[in-house]
Amino acid sequence: MEFSNPEILEKNTFTFAFALAFAFIGVSIKVVTGLISFYEEVIIKRYFKRLIALKEHVNDSTRVCDYLDKLKENEVFRLASGIQSSSEKNDMLMEIYLLGSADNHDLKRIKRYLVPSGKKVHINVNWTDKLQFLYSFVAALFLIIIGAIFGGDLFVQGTGVGFVAGLFIMALFTITAAIVGSDFRTYNTLKRVRLSLLEKGLIANEQTKIMWFFPHK
Repeated sequence: MEFSNPEILEKNTFTFAFALAFAFIGVSIKVVTGLISFYEEVIIKRYFKRLIALKEHVNDSTRVCDYLDKLKENEVFRLASGIQSSSEKNDMLMEIYLLGSADNHDLKRIKRYLVPSGKKVHINVNWTDKLQFLYSFVAALFLIIIGAIFGGDLFVQGTGVGFVAGLFIMALFTITAAIVGSDFRTYNTLKRVRLSLLEKGLIANEQTKIMWFFPHK
């Protein structure tokens, strides 16, 4: 027995495909949201309840009690910030946030370069990091220029097709440049946070440059 596609489906294949894809995206978002809610409501709450239950059987003055309290603090920080790290580094990141030197998004971008050093912050940037920052800047700039050259030529032709094509090419290259330039934006964030901490005297390695050709401050 052979099955044939309905006539309306054959005439509107693209529309049906788009609607199906759109519906699938909606279902996927619902599934992911449900899984996240399940994790937050069940797994995390169960973990906290376990910590509370364990603490009830431990004396308040013991190291184990301090350990359980620290575990709870770290878990709360991880959930609030999205950053998972050691307790010492978490304390440093929270202090930077409370000082107003960086927001949560900034901390997530630059956390790998920040190392606790007593009451100060050591900024650990090696030559490969600097090379990555430089490459990100040069590559993003190159893509923007290429997009402006090729897209701009079509854009100024004046025809409808050329206008749309030029606009599309420039937008495509700009989006690609934004993705490639992510590391350079991280550098700018790190530079801004470093300057803020320098003013407060909280940088342990003040003379260390985070880029070859830029001054210390």
